[in-house]
Amino acid sequence: MWLTEKLAGEVQIKLTSGQVENGRGFAVQADSKYSAPEQLFPYGFSSAAEEGRQAVMLNGYCAGLASAPIGDLEEGEVRLYSSGGAEILLRNDGRVVINGQVFGPKEEA
Repeated sequence: MWLTEKLAGEVQIKLTSGQVENGRGFAVQADSKYSAPEQLFPYGFSSAAEEGRQAVMLNGYCAGLASAPIGDLEEGEVRLYSSGGAEILLRNDGRVVINGQVFGPKEEA
């Protein structure tokens, strides 16, 4: 316990937010301008944020962006989308909806 308290006191966390700017590459204007900050994503994901979106900055890294309105998602469902209108929905009942086309749940063997 003593060690975690000591370490927690030594780590300085700087959390800010700001607007995405896409002039000559990805940048975020927060308390200062972050040019080409690394973005934190799970493996296999990448994104190019739209200009004007709100970004969350954590110690100089882009830790996330404010998402689009949830709409008709239920708790536990996932939506992947692009600004051009492409969309993949993963529904709780096992259905996958790709640009409006519905694929049924995986059949049990």
